[in-house]
Amino acid sequence: MTVKRERHFRVIDTGIRDGRSNIAFDRALIEARKEDAIPDTIRFLRFRPAALVGVHQILSHEVRLDYCREKNIQVGRRITGGGGLYLDEGQIGWELVFKRTSLGITDLSDLTKRICEAAADGITRMGLAELGLKAGYRPRNDIEVEGRKISGTGGIFDGDVLFYQGTLLIDFDPADMIAALKVPVEKLAKRDLDSARHRVVTLSDLLGDALPPLEKIYECLLAGLADGLGITPEWGEINADEELRSQRAHDEEIGTDEYVTSIDAPETDDSLQSASLTTRGGTLRADIRLEGTNQNIIREALITGDLFVTPTRTVLDLEAALRGKPTDKAGAAVAEFFATGGPGADADLLALTAYDFRNLVEAALRQLTFRIKGGCLLRGHLIGPATNSKPTLVFLHDGLGCARLWRDIPHRLSAATGLGALLYDRQGCGDSSPVADTPPDRNYIREEALSVVPKILKGAGIRDAILIGHSDGGAIALAFAGAYPELVRGVIAESAHLFREDKTLSEIRAQVADFAAGDLRARLERYHGAKAGPTFNRLAEIWLGDGARDWMIDDLVGKISCPVLALRGAEDEYFSAAQNTAIAEAIAGPVECVELENCAHVPHHQARKKTLAAMAEFIERVVEDSCTNGSQE
Repeated sequence: MTVKRERHFRVIDTGIRDGRSNIAFDRALIEARKEDAIPDTIRFLRFRPAALVGVHQILSHEVRLDYCREKNIQVGRRITGGGGLYLDEGQIGWELVFKRTSLGITDLSDLTKRICEAAADGITRMGLAELGLKAGYRPRNDIEVEGRKISGTGGIFDGDVLFYQGTLLIDFDPADMIAALKVPVEKLAKRDLDSARHRVVTLSDLLGDALPPLEKIYECLLAGLADGLGITPEWGEINADEELRSQRAHDEEIGTDEYVTSIDAPETDDSLQSASLTTRGGTLRADIRLEGTNQNIIREALITGDLFVTPTRTVLDLEAALRGKPTDKAGAAVAEFFATGGPGADADLLALTAYDFRNLVEAALRQLTFRIKGGCLLRGHLIGPATNSKPTLVFLHDGLGCARLWRDIPHRLSAATGLGALLYDRQGCGDSSPVADTPPDRNYIREEALSVVPKILKGAGIRDAILIGHSDGGAIALAFAGAYPELVRGVIAESAHLFREDKTLSEIRAQVADFAAGDLRARLERYHGAKAGPTFNRLAEIWLGDGARDWMIDDLVGKISCPVLALRGAEDEYFSAAQNTAIAEAIAGPVECVELENCAHVPHHQARKKTLAAMAEFIERVVEDSCTNGSQE
C-alpha cells in the first residue's frame, strides 16, 4: 500500500567501519534524536568482519572467541536484541532513527511489519521483479525471497525514539558465519554449508551478473521505504556532533571489552537453578542463584536470550525486581512487574508475553538436582501438570544432546496429552556434572538404564512413565522398560539403535574429523560448555572401539511387555531400517514401526509435525488402553 508522503528523513552513509564503531554510532544517533539535535534519519552502513551478539545474549554461548581472535574478527555487543550475527563487506546495513509520532504507529510489532514490508518492496525493485520474484516479510523480523532469508531486522524503543535496523545480504559466504558463530545445532544439520546455503540467499545469488551497483541498491531501498512508510528521504551530511557522540560512546562503553563481555554464563553449583524456554518471541534462559538456610531466597537472577524487548533495560529491571524474593513468590513478582502500574507495564515485548517470563522463572526454580554415584549432579525439570493418576512423559536425549535441545517438544507433547513431563541432562551434558575421569565403558547404555534412570524417577517421585528417547536415549528407554516393566506404560524409541553398523562408524569418523578441524566443537560447547570435549571424545572412543557391535542390552529388550513406537527417518545417516527390524523382532509385546520420508536422524526437528502427531496419538492410545484395561479389571 502506498502512503501519502509527509515526513522528511535525512539519509546518510557512514561507509565501512568496525563493528563496535558502528554500534557506537547507533547510540549516538539515538541520543541525538532524543534531544532533537538531528532530524529523523535513515543510515546506510557497512562492516569490517565482525561477530556481534544481541544485547541480552551470553557471549561465550554465541561466538567462537578463539577463532575470531585468530582471524582478526572483531567481537561486539549490539544495543538491540536478537541472535548472534556475522557481518562483513558482503552485506549492507540499513537503519531508521525517528520519533514515535513520525509514522503514527507506536506498537513495535506493527512498526516491524510496516518497515519490513516497505524494505521488502525496495529489495524487490533491485531486479527481482524482472525475474518474477518478490521479497516478503516473514514474522517475527525477517525478509525472505521464496522462503530463503535475505534480510534480518530488529528494533528498540528508547524513550520516544524508535531505532530500527536491518542487514541485506549482497554476496555472503555461509562458511564465514559458521566459523565465527556457535550456530545452534538444531538450526544447522550435520552438513552445515549445504544447510546454511539453503536457508539464506543473497542478491548475487538471485541476480548474478545483473547485480546492481551499491548506489542503485540504496536508491531502490529508499524508494521502497518512501512509498511504504509515506516519507521523503533526502540525502544529507553527517555532522561533527554525531561523530563526537559516537566516539565518546565507543570509548566509554560500547568499544570496551568490559561491555562486550558483560554477560557470560555463571558457574554451576548447588545454588544455581536454570531453565531455557523456546517461545514465539525467541529462546529465553534464566539462571537464578539462591541463598538462605533452605535455599529459598533469590540472591541474583540473569535472564538472557535472543529476545527483543524495549526498553532494553526492562530485562535488567526485572532481574533487580527478583532479587531478595522468596522462591515461592517469584512467579507473582514477575506478574506484578509487568502488571498495570508495575515497572514493566509499558514495556514492548514484541512476540513475547509476561507469562513467558513468569513461566521461565518458575521453570528455573523447579529445576531438580539428582545426586548419583561419585557426587555427580544431574539437572532436570518437571513441566506441565503434576498428576498422580496419570503417567509422566520422561524424555531421554541422545549421546551429545541435552534437555535444552528438545526445544519445545516436551511442552507441546505435555500440552497435547495433558500429561506432565520430566527431562534431564545426562552426565557430561547440558547443566549436569562433567563425565567421570574413568576408562570409557561400552556398557554405558545399560548402566544408564539400570543405575541412573531408576534414581532419576525415584527422585522425581515418578512410578508410572511413558519413556521418549532419541538415539542413545531410545536405546536407554528400551533397556529400562525391559528391566523395570512395572514402572513403564509405553516407550517411544526415536532413531533408537541396538548395534553399530558400518554406516554408523563412517559417520562417527566424519564427526571426529569435524570436531578436530571443523565447527562441531564450538556448536557443542554452546550447550555443554567445557564438558563438550571430554564428552565427545569419550563417546567417540566407545563407538569406534573394538569388540562386539551390540550394546549388550538384548536380554533387557526381550523382556519388554508394554507398547512400543519405533520411529525413524528414512534417510537416517547413522542407522538403517535394520534397527527397527531388530527392535520389533526382539520385543514380545506390541511394536509399531514408523518410517518418515525426507527425514534423517532427528525426526522431532526434521519432520516436526508428523513426529509430534505420531507421538501424541501413540501416547493417547496407550493411556486410553490402560484406562480401559484397568476398568475391565
